[in-house]
Amino acid sequence: MVDIDTHRVVDLLASRDVEDVAEWLRSYPNIRIVSRDGSVSYKSAIEQAGMDIQQVSDRFHLLKGLTDAAKKFISRLLSANFMLPTEASHYDGKLTGDYWDKPIKEDSPTAKHNANVEKKMKVVKQVRELRKQGFNKGEIAGLAGISRATVAKYLKEDFNPANSYYNTTIPSKIKPYAEAIKTMLSEGKTFKQIGIIIREKGYAGSDAAIRMFATRERKIMKETARQGVSGEKIERKWLVSLLYRPIDKISAISAEQLDRIIGEYPVIGRVYDAVSGFKQTLLGKKESELDKWLEETDSLEIDELSSFINGIRRDIAAVKNAILLDYNNGLAEGSVNKLKVVKRIMYGRNSFEMLKGKLLRLELKRKIN
Repeated sequence: MVDIDTHRVVDLLASRDVEDVAEWLRSYPNIRIVSRDGSVSYKSAIEQAGMDIQQVSDRFHLLKGLTDAAKKFISRLLSANFMLPTEASHYDGKLTGDYWDKPIKEDSPTAKHNANVEKKMKVVKQVRELRKQGFNKGEIAGLAGISRATVAKYLKEDFNPANSYYNTTIPSKIKPYAEAIKTMLSEGKTFKQIGIIIREKGYAGSDAAIRMFATRERKIMKETARQGVSGEKIERKWLVSLLYRPIDKISAISAEQLDRIIGEYPVIGRVYDAVSGFKQTLLGKKESELDKWLEETDSLEIDELSSFINGIRRDIAAVKNAILLDYNNGLAEGSVNKLKVVKRIMYGRNSFEMLKGKLLRLELKRKIN
């Protein structure tokens, strides 16, 4: 259990059973808001506690539930590698261009990165102000809830709060030789022969990378031969990736290819529109548009999406609160990951009470959040 105002772990329960959670909630009559995942058990426990508690469904779990449902549908519709006919008709239904256009501000990785930078700079300013007041690094670490090493880093004049790895990619060593490898595979050359030839051309990567790439391409070639269809080979995983990232962030498929795929399979365009629309409603705080989205998406009559929608309708108040309020489960999820590390270290040697005591003691020293 994490206090969403102070960001501190306040307790650890031995069970997630409805009765146990409800009993714990009743022991804190001052609780007014609870952020949770979509678990029916937690929803029932909060209602059973008989308190005036406002429930907020976690946005991450909502988005994950929808993208998982869309992924299942696409996996059911298409094989892992399928052929896109060269003369696929152009999709002439509902426009899908919004999906691969520049993401809206609320859903932009850049906005998230900038928010993290701004948050970090607040701590940096606090650290530097405490230093001006005469506090030493150890005292500042305790007051700010960070380590001495971090204090020392924040005090440096050239400190840059931006993530040095943000918006950067490591170039593939094998990509420049992809077409040559495909040609040699069609000629029946072995992995060893391919490796010798491309190294002579300047390839500096590993043999394992060659084997992985060549094995995948060989499987695609066999699949194509079995289907006996002429056209362009497309891997389904790239269509699934579009559920999470915009088209300009995926180099393996182009906007033109996507348009042709939607021309051949219009329902995929509908699914992308549904995912994009839900993201805009949820992250853009457009609570008034949720009911319309539910009706339009349910009308697609896709079992996987209908199942997700039924879950939303059963928990509609908490979902609407997720749109209107800024609370989320991020702190709890991060704390759980750290707790699992501690649990594995202690596995088989200590009781739950010992685990709970250790967690709360670490929290007291600000080692968890």
